[in-house]
Amino acid sequence: MERMERTEKEHASKHVDIESKRFFFDVKENDKGKYLRITELSGGRSCIVIPLGGISLFKERLGEGIDEVEQLIAAHTIM
Repeated sequence: MERMERTEKEHASKHVDIESKRFFFDVKENDKGKYLRITELSGGRSCIVIPLGGISLFKERLGEGIDEVEQLIAAHTIM
């Protein structure tokens, strides 16, 4: 049986260090299409992959979650 060769093309890559974690944001493309891969390194490795067709909804939901966290932080600092 022949193995299919998987090729990935990288379009962009960024990273950020937060406390003891490093997060990578990679925009890539393979035979299935373009996607954003978010990888967390902190002793182990975990990642999520979001097809570019779902990026707007993902960004919207992530923004809502961040808004909630910011409200909690603001409420906590007022007390």
